[in-house]
Parts: sequence; C-alpha cells; structure tokens
Amino acid sequence: METSVILLIVLGAISGLGHGLGVLPDRLTGAVGETVTFVTSMTPTVTPFTVVTWRVEGINNTTTNIITSTSENITDSAYTNRITLFRTTGSLELRNLTPDDAGEYNVLIIPAGEAGKKGTCILEMHAKVSNVVVTPSNTDLVELSGSVRLSCSSSGSSLSFLWLNGSSEVTASDRVQLTDGNTNLTIVSVTRYDQGPFRCHVFNPVSDGTSEPVKLSISFGPENINLTLSPSQEHYDEGSRIILRCSTVSTPTAQFSWFLNGDLLPDTGPELRLVNVQMSQSGNYSCRAFNSKTLRSQTSQPAAVSVLKSQVSNVVVTPSSTDLVELSGSVRLSCSSSGSSLSFLWLNGSSEVTASDRVQLTDGNTTLTIFNVTRYDQGPFRCHVFNPVSDGTSEPVKLSISFGPENIHLKLSPSQEFYERGSNVSLTCWADSQPVAQFSWFLNGDVLPDTGPDLRLMKIQINQSGSYSCQAFNSKTLRYQTSQPAAVSVLVPVSNVAVTSNTTHLLELSGSVRLSCSSSGSSLSFLWLNGSSEVTASDRVQLTDGNATLTIFNVTRYDQGPFRCKVSNGVSDGISQLVNLVVQYGPDSVSIIGPGSVHAGDLTVLYCSAVSAPSVKFSWLFNDKPTDGHEAAYVLQSSRSSDSGTYTCTAVNAATGQNRTANHDLTVTGLPACDCSGAAGRATIITAGCCLVIAALSVTIVYCLLRGRRVKYAAHNQEKISVKEKYSDIYKITETSQNDLNSPPVMKF
Repeated sequence: METSVILLIVLGAISGLGHGLGVLPDRLTGAVGETVTFVTSMTPTVTPFTVVTWRVEGINNTTTNIITSTSENITDSAYTNRITLFRTTGSLELRNLTPDDAGEYNVLIIPAGEAGKKGTCILEMHAKVSNVVVTPSNTDLVELSGSVRLSCSSSGSSLSFLWLNGSSEVTASDRVQLTDGNTNLTIVSVTRYDQGPFRCHVFNPVSDGTSEPVKLSISFGPENINLTLSPSQEHYDEGSRIILRCSTVSTPTAQFSWFLNGDLLPDTGPELRLVNVQMSQSGNYSCRAFNSKTLRSQTSQPAAVSVLKSQVSNVVVTPSSTDLVELSGSVRLSCSSSGSSLSFLWLNGSSEVTASDRVQLTDGNTTLTIFNVTRYDQGPFRCHVFNPVSDGTSEPVKLSISFGPENIHLKLSPSQEFYERGSNVSLTCWADSQPVAQFSWFLNGDVLPDTGPDLRLMKIQINQSGSYSCQAFNSKTLRYQTSQPAAVSVLVPVSNVAVTSNTTHLLELSGSVRLSCSSSGSSLSFLWLNGSSEVTASDRVQLTDGNATLTIFNVTRYDQGPFRCKVSNGVSDGISQLVNLVVQYGPDSVSIIGPGSVHAGDLTVLYCSAVSAPSVKFSWLFNDKPTDGHEAAYVLQSSRSSDSGTYTCTAVNAATGQNRTANHDLTVTGLPACDCSGAAGRATIITAGCCLVIAALSVTIVYCLLRGRRVKYAAHNQEKISVKEKYSDIYKITETSQNDLNSPPVMKF
C-alpha cells in the first residue's frame, strides 16, 4: 500500500515534468568490476528534493527501477550494496560493474515546489584488455630468403590492435601485411632491419595492454670486407712485427681464413700476426670471410707486405775544411752511411739544401760542395739518409767562416755639438766581423795609444778637441775598415760678462755712444738687449767686433736703455748687469693750462708744462713784463680787471741750453672787489666774511693744483706721442719699453 502511494506521487509529478536538458551526460563508459558515477548537474538546495528516482532500460529491453527516494529509499534487490545515492544532487554511484549493467539510465528529480527534472545517460560496458601475447611463425631467418608471420592474441572486449617495431608504429607496405583486424603481421623477404623488437599493443575504451617484445634473428653477410695492416707502411724492416686485421659486416660473426699469394695459410680468426717477419714472408696477403648461416663468403683485396733486410746506421759527415774566409774559399762535405738502397738529403739548419750556381750535389747526393762560401753558409749542416724501412741523420757540422770588418759605426755619448771643459765623453766603435775585430783610435789622423771598442775621455780639455775616428781590423781576413770622423769640440764656459761705455751722459741727436762687452770663455757669441728686445743693426746702430761692440749714433731719448749683453757658447751662457744711458733733451711741447675768462675776485691758477730731461726752470711775463713767478703754477689770489692780458711762460733746460715759450690770454670780468673800509660796527661781520672767503679760496687752489697735475700729465703723454712721431725717421734703434714713454717727466713747483 505504501509503495503504491509513492508511485502515485511520482506519476503525479511526471505529469508536470520539465525536460531537464543537461541533467546527465549523454554517455558513460564502464569497465567490468569497476565503479561508475552518474553525476547530475543539479545544485544542492536548502530544502531536500521531494523525489529522486533512478531506473535503467537494460540490453534485453527490460526496465528496472533501481531506487526511488522520497522520505525513504526503495531499492531494487539486485542493486543492494552496489549503489550510493547522493541525495543533495541526485547523483548515483554504481559499483562492481558487470556486462549486464549496460543500458540507458534515467533519473527523475523533483525539487520542492518545482517541476521535475529528467535526465538520460547511456552506459557502455567493456571487459579490460589482458593476456596480450605475440606468436611468431619463425625467429631464425636469412636475409631476403624468407618471410615471417606474427600473430597477436588478447582477452577483453571491443579490442583494437597496433604493431610496434622498437618505438615506431608498423604500417602496411609492399613487404608488410596487416590482416585479420591487424591481429596478424606478415613480413615478406625479411632484411636485417626487420629484427625488431616487435610488440603488439591492444586497447579498448577502458584499458590497454602490450605484449612482451619478440626479436627476430636474421642472418646476413658477409659483406664490406676490409683488410688493414698495422703499422701501415710501404716497406718493413726484417724482424719487425706486423698485424693484419680482417673485418666484415656479418650476422652471425663470420669465420676467417688467410691467404699468401693465393695459397691458404693455416691461420684463422680476424687477426694475422707476423712476429719477427722475414724477407721470405713478403707477398700479397688476403683474407676470406664465411657465414655458416647464409653459406656466403667474401674475399678481401690483397695487401702487399714488403720486407727488407738492411737498416740505415752510422751516418757521418766529413768536411774538407771548417775554417774559411768569406768569398775566398770552397768547402766539400762528404756523407757516409751503412745500409742498402740508400737515399741522401742535405739540411742547412731545418731547410733542405738544393743545387744552385754556388752549390753542387754529386755522387748520388753523398757530396755537397759550396763555392765562394759566405757567412750564411756556416750551417749547421746535417746529412739525412733513408731507405724504405729506416732512416738516420748525422751529427751537425758547423763551418767557421770569417768575414768583415764592415758596417763600422762610431757613436759619442752623450751625443752633442759641444762639450764643456772637464766633462766626460765616451766613444764606442763597432763593426760586423767574424772573428771579433780589433780596434785602434785616431785624433785628427794621428794614432792614439788606446785600443778596444771603447774610448773614454775623462775630464776633457780644450787640447782634446778634434776629429776622432776608429779603425777595425780582422786578423783572419786581414781586412781593415775606418769609421767616419766624429767631431769633439771642447769649450770653456761663459763667465764674467761685463759692459763698459765710453760715456753715459749725452745730448739728444748731438752725440754717440759705444758699449763694449767682455767675457771669459771660448767660441763666444754676443747678443745685445734693450730692455727685453734684441738690438739689431740699422742706419744709427752698428754691431762690430763679432757683435761685442754696440755703437749708437745721434742718440735719442729712446736710447737710454737699459742695455744688457748676453754671451753664449755651445755649453753655457751669461748676461751682464744693466747699463742705463742719460740722454738730455728739451724742453719740448711747452704749454699753459688755465681758464681763458674768470670773474673778478676768483682765485686763478695758470699751469705751465714742458717735456724735458733734466727738469726745466720756469719764468713768467705779463704783457711782456717780468713777474715774480718762477714756478710751473702762476697764482692770482683774487683776480681783478687789471689782471686781464697775455701771460707768457718760458721753460729753460740748463743742460741742453735750450728754452721754449708759450702764451695764454686771460680776461677778468664781473663786479669790482668788496669795500672793507666801512663802519666800525660792521668790521666784525666783514672780518668773518673775509675768513670764509679765504677758506673757500684755499680749497679752490688745492683743487686747481690737483686738476692741473692730471691735465698736464695727460698733455705730457700726448706730447710724447707727438715727439716720437716727429722723430720717427731717426729713431731706428729698437723700441724703448712703454713704461719709459708713459712715465711723467719730473717737474719742479
């Protein structure tokens, strides 16, 4: 009664059933004895599903209700202890699968308050692969002479077969056949590459398996037979040891036999050893390989063995002479040796000697003759003798070939043009010579007592100056060679340089001066300097006595110096003390600086300047009348109308006896001077005013004097430039320093 109620509920739910697409996978595969789980796509909910029911339509068209779960589970007896229902998702686990479990599985899931969900899944059942075995028809074959069939058997269901050769899949071809659903593999005309190992791989949807490997034994060969000799050489010395090796490609391993000149030898195996070989064993050797399985054989190409009896020994070189002079003699070298079938080769160092115009090889190359020997023919010479089985080389023979002297050189150390008296000089002589040359020394062509390659001159003196040369002599060649001369010039150092003058005080353009330079030392050169500039000859300047005397005609103010004399030779130099000339000139460029117009009562200063050496004396005239002014500045304390007029300044140079004058016009304008003879009551006020005026005048005088000095200094510089331009045609001596031109003249106030 309870079961019927549940079924009615299920049937009622089915009436409102939804399709439920995607609730189960379409298909599952199961293996006999294993487990399969039908997993739904349902999501667990808080409220359990109302109904979950599973059923299966079997392979015999029978339908079985596996389980119905509502508030309780109703399970078919055939599935007791074989299933597990996962109530939260409706998934079903089925265990201990049998072939009868194949079929279509349906699930119905009714969530609370919702339409039912239905799913369908087909379960396919397979038996696992096992007992995979390969059975060959034959395992012992001959290449290209037989065929083989491999059969594969296995337990399981829905089986597929795959053949492997090593790790590669076997596919059908002209020689390979796959039949009976690939269970049989047939190989026609087997080759060595068909030996396997072969395996059969069987599989179905739930499992797979592979057989044990089967390896075929395929006999082939012999082929590619090869015969080698060790050591490999054209000829063998009697008593040598020779090994002949025969190799071939063969399965199974070939059997070998040996032949000498076509005759069978008793020896077998892949090696033939000839120990202490004799000449009677010379001939053509060959080997034959035989395969007992294929019944095939192959014979090698013959290898020639040539055994000789004689060995090279006692190689000796005998020279006709070992002591020769270059280009003056010839030498003959003879080579002898024990042995037979000998060949001869001559070596000079590591190079082979070949015949030329000077070199002859005779008597089968046993004799080497060199004509007109040179230094490059000294060797070492060796004779190399050989035959087909051995060789030998003589001890080296070195020739002594004398040459030279030549390429003689003479070197001075230190190398310089002049040497200071008391210094040390070394002369070294060398030349190409064999044997070493003997040296002698010459000074100005006279032989010196010194010998050897070095000549040392210690604390050299002037009398040792001259041309030195050396001569090299070779006692073997009896030849001489003399070097080019080397000049040794010994000088006394410069010292005590002094300058004297015939006068030091001169009038410009009215006198001449002669400066003489003297110095200790030898081979002296003289150079005159005016300040930092070199003095050179001109119309007014003469350099005589080897430049030791400097004469200046018509001296100018720019010839005052300072002059110095620099003396030098190849080893030292020196310079004199400064010499200054006093050149008197002027006065030139006399001028008056001052205002042209002033107001009555002003302090007025007129300033007279002149270019002169020594300083000039001044006197003043007012309107051609003498005044008491004898200074450069003429001062009017309080100008008046009567001070208007012409002022004349006269500058006198007592040394040159010359004077120059300058004129200046002054105009005084404005009110008359203040009347200070007023009432006594105003005396105090006037006195104070006069004091203030005097103070103001004093400040003005100082200012005018300072300004006058600056004006005169600027005028003085301009005047110097004018004077220099004026006398440019006669001032040909080197220029005086700019400081001399710019220095203001000395002026007396």
